[in-house]
Amino acid sequence: MVWNLFLAIIPYALSSWLLQTHWIKKQGFPLLLVLGFWLLFLPNAPYLITDLIHLRNTATSILWLDLFMLFTFAWTGLLLGAISMHQVFCVLTEKWNVTVAKRILFMIVFLCGFGIYLGRFQRWNSWELFSDPIILFKDCLRCISHPEYRIRTWGTTIGFGSLLWISFLTIQTFLSIKKASR
Repeated sequence: MVWNLFLAIIPYALSSWLLQTHWIKKQGFPLLLVLGFWLLFLPNAPYLITDLIHLRNTATSILWLDLFMLFTFAWTGLLLGAISMHQVFCVLTEKWNVTVAKRILFMIVFLCGFGIYLGRFQRWNSWELFSDPIILFKDCLRCISHPEYRIRTWGTTIGFGSLLWISFLTIQTFLSIKKASR
């Protein structure tokens, strides 16, 4: 859980750095490079929610403690991911405009949902994009197209993508209300 939380902090750290680093927002390639790494690690933040699956295997008298711990980690990961998406939205808005930024983030949340599927059910990790890219690509194609995997693949992708989009919109609304009240 601690390792997963560390991986969830990476996209938040990248987006926070990106938000504060003015020179990189003006550069095309460096900005895309940082955003690529950010996107590579973003699914790790909401992925923590999938750890709740382990509760069904828990045979303990203090199930509430396991539930509390897992929920706390999952909530923290989801919140870090949503705040990170908002920060990237601000960067994209500054670089282009609100419409482009929202369209890009809308695609990103579903890519993230697919990343969560790959991590939970296919057991892929972010860094395997570099260590086993061909095998990963073939597995992605199989998951998307093969009838045996299609329902789970698309269900997880759409479900988590929708959750992330709603989380992003919630954070965006909350932060705009907070700004307006100042």
